[in-house]
Amino acid sequence: MPKIKQDGANRVNLQHLGSVYRLIEQFELISRIDLSKISGFAPASITNLTRELIHSHFVIERAVQNTIVRGRPAVGICLSPFYWQYLAVTLSEKSLDISLCELNGKQLRQQLYSLDKTLPLESFISRGISYFLQQNSDITQHILACSLCILGRIDKFEKRVYLGAEELNPDLQEVLQSEFKFPIIVAEHFAMWTFAESHLGNAINSNNVIFLQFDDAINISVLSEGKMIKNEKQKRMNIDNVTLPKLSELSDKIAQDVPEMERHYLYNQVSNKAIYQLVDLLLPNQLPNDESKIQFLCEQAQQNQPDAITIIHHLADNVSYLLMYLTNIFASEKIMINTRLLSVKEIFLQRLADKLQDALLSDEQQVEIITSKFSWNDPTIASSAIKQQLYSGELFSEHIR
Repeated sequence: MPKIKQDGANRVNLQHLGSVYRLIEQFELISRIDLSKISGFAPASITNLTRELIHSHFVIERAVQNTIVRGRPAVGICLSPFYWQYLAVTLSEKSLDISLCELNGKQLRQQLYSLDKTLPLESFISRGISYFLQQNSDITQHILACSLCILGRIDKFEKRVYLGAEELNPDLQEVLQSEFKFPIIVAEHFAMWTFAESHLGNAINSNNVIFLQFDDAINISVLSEGKMIKNEKQKRMNIDNVTLPKLSELSDKIAQDVPEMERHYLYNQVSNKAIYQLVDLLLPNQLPNDESKIQFLCEQAQQNQPDAITIIHHLADNVSYLLMYLTNIFASEKIMINTRLLSVKEIFLQRLADKLQDALLSDEQQVEIITSKFSWNDPTIASSAIKQQLYSGELFSEHIR
């Protein structure tokens, strides 16, 4: 995203605009008086800030219906559906999912493109976005920004980007930015998922939540007393090398490609890599090591195939062992799970819940296991990157002087 030098006063003004914008979005329709009371800004400041947002087409005035106040109808402020739009893009190992959305998150158009391995990834993404805009030019207006949400890891300090296990060009954002006039925001799927779930999803209004996603990588974040626990480098905790005890006979039969001391690392027991090995071991097949193999496992488990159930239970037992410690440490009330095994959640989550409840230190402690409100390619997740930059005021810098 292009950077602009700003003095301190201008940065503060952008932050104030972001705060006011967030309140307007939250309440959908709110008066200036209520904005002033809730935000703590003086009425004159609210008038100036909303004027700037209106002039830049981010919000509009709307008459409040059924007002009990005599005289002129009350006027409220709401997000504008008439001018700005944005692109919410999700990149997986097999596809590029593009949605055109209004500021309020309403999806206008959506298209899924299968990944073309014959093209460099940057070229494929650029062509996909350009083609999508061309195909939907009849309703496309002013694109505020494009969020590219990657199902992988972004290590900003090491300047590395991963799509699944594949390392991408670390300059992906800069390359794409050179192709488009609107800002390109490259974001990590897990970070955006936790934001979406805690603000709009099944973890909303919850203060003590463990977010766990195990896929090609294992990601975990902890919300404690309403604040996300994080280190200086990233919001997630690195738990790949947490050592697990031998919880089943399968523990020693996989991860034969690593030293014995590493065999019981969490990553080598529950990641997609581990699942592929477990399926090949107990359910012989000719499927590639991708989501089709996990889907095959889930289909077998749904048919009550004993070996498939054994694999699901092995995974649940190992995950529950980890969650036992985290739950006791952070006194978490909820655990949100995101995994490709959710198509057999009745088997997986029930086993997980039973094992976890047996291991809690206090019989009175109750932990609710919940699943994601949003599918992996729901535009709400990719939209979170744009929302965060609106709330901070960063995206206003190009349009409000």
